[in-house]
Amino acid sequence: MSLIDDFNLLELPTNATEQEAKAAYRRLARRFHPDKNPGTDTTEHFQRIHDAYQNVLSAIKRSQGQEWKPYDFTEKATSKNTSGFERYEFDNDAKQREYVKEQQRAYEQMKRSNAQQDRVREEALRNARSTLHQRRMNALYEEMRKSDASQSFHSNEYETQHQSHQDSEKEPFNSVDQESFFESKNQHTNNANIVPFTRYAAKAAFVTCTYLATFAMGIYSTNYWNDIISSSSDDVQEYVGGLYPQYRLGEHYTLDSTRLFTEPSVASDIKQTIPVMQSVDVIQAQGDWFTLSFKGITGWSKAENFGFGTAERALQTGCVGHPGVAPIHGEIIGHAEGTSRLRIINQLSESSMLTFQSLEGLPPFSIYLHANQPFAANFIPKGSYRLVLETGSLYHHACQRFLFNEQQRTVLEQVSFASTEQTLSLRNLDTP
Repeated sequence: MSLIDDFNLLELPTNATEQEAKAAYRRLARRFHPDKNPGTDTTEHFQRIHDAYQNVLSAIKRSQGQEWKPYDFTEKATSKNTSGFERYEFDNDAKQREYVKEQQRAYEQMKRSNAQQDRVREEALRNARSTLHQRRMNALYEEMRKSDASQSFHSNEYETQHQSHQDSEKEPFNSVDQESFFESKNQHTNNANIVPFTRYAAKAAFVTCTYLATFAMGIYSTNYWNDIISSSSDDVQEYVGGLYPQYRLGEHYTLDSTRLFTEPSVASDIKQTIPVMQSVDVIQAQGDWFTLSFKGITGWSKAENFGFGTAERALQTGCVGHPGVAPIHGEIIGHAEGTSRLRIINQLSESSMLTFQSLEGLPPFSIYLHANQPFAANFIPKGSYRLVLETGSLYHHACQRFLFNEQQRTVLEQVSFASTEQTLSLRNLDTP
């Protein structure tokens, strides 16, 4: 990630101060700390926030000239400025050598301090991951133990009934039972001989045709879903683990034929293979693995094989696949080349898109806006437009729309852009 991405991840402007960076880091750390989110795996996102904070803090200190901390030397040197250069004088060579040693000790002390801080940070992250992993594994094994115990109970009940039925069949017949048994058997044999052979042939042909039709429909359905997934987007977005922790649990759907494992490892046993475009319920998320339930069967699957939401919703919107990384603040979606300016005072509490629909036949374009961040657009082509505001959550790159909580409203029916600058204020509907 670049430094600009680090600022965006901390929700900071590029001219933020050191105090603002620390406040933003404390706020995000409280929100995404693994101990504050027992039901969601936020360890990787918390690590990214910490690394971004370190990079931003270093950049701010470098810009302010505070990268090096002062060091208290035992020997004080006399500083003289000659032609703009600092020159130090010592009483003798021994004091000069001692001063050089003091500088070297200061540098070594700084390196040891940084290394100690890195070790403490890594140890804290390892402990957090270990505690969270142990807690989730215990909960998962307890759930699987209860499921196996329930299945064993039903299996034992069936075996008991089957054994009692076999025992009743092994009891010896008395004379009356033998006579009634042979009479019924002879009657059944006579009736079987009466049934025409064509009935059995028709039944066998019907069953065979049904099996063939079902098999053909399965092949056709698989090819159909594969064609939809392959043709749904020209810009296929790759899976990024931990990018959207708020969308890791709940309803998902399979993007391809997916295997359900007994453990979070491809070397474990396979419980079942889930077909493409099937809705599942994700119970837990651990790294790049999901604990999910499909038709009453619980197991593990790779998170990269699933999309957010239900399969019906994905087919309805036409947005199948991973959404990709959200656009940066002020990114143009479409094409716009002009000189007109628009100053946007953005007070919206969620991400949004401001769409410019030309009333003169020009192609439409949109501007992606992050929550509560203003923006100045100086590239709008001259002409008349209708401004439409779209809000929602989880923007899909290929579809260029929000997947959830999508709302759309017209801000201005007609506005003309020329050489003068205009100002637009965006507020929530419930904001006075």
